[in-house]
Amino acid sequence: MICRRLSLIASRYRVGQYKGDKAFSNKSSSSSSDSAKSAVSSHPPKQQQTPTGMSEFNTIARPSEHGKLLDNKTYFPDPPARGPLTRYRQQATVDWRKVKLALNDEASLVLQHRVWSFASKHPLFVHPNHVLTMDEERHLATKRMYVVQNERMFTLVDYLERPDLAPHYHQSWIAYEPSMAVKYSLGFGMFPSVIRTLDVGRLDEIVERNATGEYLGAFGLTEIAHGTNAKGMRTTATYDPAAGEYVLHTPDFEAAKCWIGNLGKTCTHLIVYAQLYTADGQHHGLNAFVVPIRDPATLNAYPGLTVGDLGPKAGLQGVDNGFVMFRQYRIPRDNLLARTGDVDAESGAFVSPIKDPSRRFGASLGALSGGRVSICGIANVYLTKAISIALRYSAARKQFGPDDGTDEEWPVLEYQSQQFRLFPHLAANFVVRVFNLWFTKAYGDMQLAMLGGENVASVGMEVHALSSAAKPVCTWAARDGVQECREACGGHGYLKLSTIGDLRGNNDPNCTYEGENNVLIQQASNWLLSVRAKGNDRFAQVSPLGSATFLAHSEQIRGRRATWTTAVEAGTLTNLISAMDWLVVYLLEETYRKVTELKERGKSSFEARNDSQSYYARTLSIAYGERMLLQVYSKFLANLEPGSERQTLERLGVLYGAGIALKHIGLFYQGGYFAQQPNGMALLQQVVLDLLPLIKREAIALVDAIAPPDFILNSPLGMSDGDVYRHMESAIMQAPEALERPKWWRDVVHRDYVQSKL
Repeated sequence: MICRRLSLIASRYRVGQYKGDKAFSNKSSSSSSDSAKSAVSSHPPKQQQTPTGMSEFNTIARPSEHGKLLDNKTYFPDPPARGPLTRYRQQATVDWRKVKLALNDEASLVLQHRVWSFASKHPLFVHPNHVLTMDEERHLATKRMYVVQNERMFTLVDYLERPDLAPHYHQSWIAYEPSMAVKYSLGFGMFPSVIRTLDVGRLDEIVERNATGEYLGAFGLTEIAHGTNAKGMRTTATYDPAAGEYVLHTPDFEAAKCWIGNLGKTCTHLIVYAQLYTADGQHHGLNAFVVPIRDPATLNAYPGLTVGDLGPKAGLQGVDNGFVMFRQYRIPRDNLLARTGDVDAESGAFVSPIKDPSRRFGASLGALSGGRVSICGIANVYLTKAISIALRYSAARKQFGPDDGTDEEWPVLEYQSQQFRLFPHLAANFVVRVFNLWFTKAYGDMQLAMLGGENVASVGMEVHALSSAAKPVCTWAARDGVQECREACGGHGYLKLSTIGDLRGNNDPNCTYEGENNVLIQQASNWLLSVRAKGNDRFAQVSPLGSATFLAHSEQIRGRRATWTTAVEAGTLTNLISAMDWLVVYLLEETYRKVTELKERGKSSFEARNDSQSYYARTLSIAYGERMLLQVYSKFLANLEPGSERQTLERLGVLYGAGIALKHIGLFYQGGYFAQQPNGMALLQQVVLDLLPLIKREAIALVDAIAPPDFILNSPLGMSDGDVYRHMESAIMQAPEALERPKWWRDVVHRDYVQSKL
């Protein structure tokens, strides 16, 4: 069965048969099935193994040693030789190819190129030259989804061999067109993954028919009136022992399952979380069921269901988000995902190895924790495109100039104010990018270890806490960065053809799904506080990923004070991480003291947590996430070969670190961190100002290292040749009806709909 096969492959991975640092290739193990061999038969030829030394990131630590790869024009095409961006490329000290290679390995480059090359050549993937209606977007996204699914560019076998490549694959499609990518990942990624994780071998046929494209899946947890508070959900599944079936029922519209991608128009099956009741009336908490929704031959909904579409949204219009209500709708007993609990076929009693319904529900949702990890990377894709567009536009756009009688205009990138507003977001993009490389690798390793039978409970708890902090930090960074890029492009950035408005709308849901950020972030502080209550020494035992081990030394860290005397001293990653260590320790102690004080005043645990969020727990979680991003980035740099590339990337890290320190500057003064250096804020400000001209010299080369090809970037403002106005003219002039009078011109001229007042 599928689940047993996964465990077998994962166990081989653990003992070394499947190497996590090998390149994406077409090799097949002798133990692989014929279908597995055929699934990878179209892959590119086997590539060299990734060098050791950066196993936590699966990137190339010494790019200069890979001259043949750097000269490969397939992955490193020469930038345009002429145009307004040329002067910036010529003055750069970094080799953009080495920067790109340091953020990848050959396997990820091969996979990324395969995706983008396919999209650029397939006629169905040509970008429309007009604005599509919502129905047209959904139709096109669905057709593209099935084409991609049929190509099988990244299979389950590939995932088991290199799980960290899955985000590269998904994000490559997100960069092209996110609606199609979201539909694909939900219907052919998340749906079968949850079944494989929670099924006990009864639903293999559904997974297999999903793999052929006959079935399209969806995932339904949220209800109209309840999202985060899963215990309040009211959809029920009552077991009927006489029929051996579950009866699903929705009491009213408030209990309708909603916001379900693919449900609005296209899915055939849905994973539904419902409150399980046995015939004796006993309640057994939320459990997951696989529910048929539409006839795969006709797409008509089955009787007993009310299925609908939620309508237009602020973004991702190609995703058909829907709702469903059940009217005494029956499904077979076997459709319960029973790994965490089942109803005995003979007695009708519910049996589970996990007695606590809350823990049982938590275990069933464990399969979803990767969603928050993935969202961090998705949000950064939007920021990558936005910052690439804004910086290239800023280098090409000229306004004003010195009063020297030459009438020469400067590119707006030359102005400190433009640098000050954009470079911090460029820095955030690199820091978040590196963090995602590390986090997805750590999460993938955890998944394989779990499938191989290892106990990963401690890692799982830390992944849950860290992702609960990192998702808000990363998605808010994208939200703020995309908006600043939109404004930095002036009025042209408001044109739909710039695509920045679409990036803003498409990123927006990242801040709310898989946990609304302001609610989700409480999970991180809850974990930190629960460990703190047992003593700081416990942090050394419960943080295998290292996000909180420093808190075991809280007493020593609390006594630290800034001793910087110059901006040069302040502007080092070591000193900035040390400052963030102190800030997290300070906030943890202050929040713990606040909660304790509230409880001593008679508040319940619930009330104490609620009354300690603002200024305390919320800020603690944010600082914990930001500090880990910076720590991981520093670890990445420590493994990177010396040179101008490493020096420039370090400057970006310092700019990011100084920025978050300045954001929390009041807390540093409040807690006494600057007691010995009252001029600390001014020193940090000088760090930022000193970095701006240094980063300006490298900015366009850095963009070349992260920007997707022009076809994928798809913005006249951000093309690699910098010829903004020519591309704008082409896009505007070719737009349908741009040069024609409106069809309703008579209403302008005759105005017979206006009542005369004479």
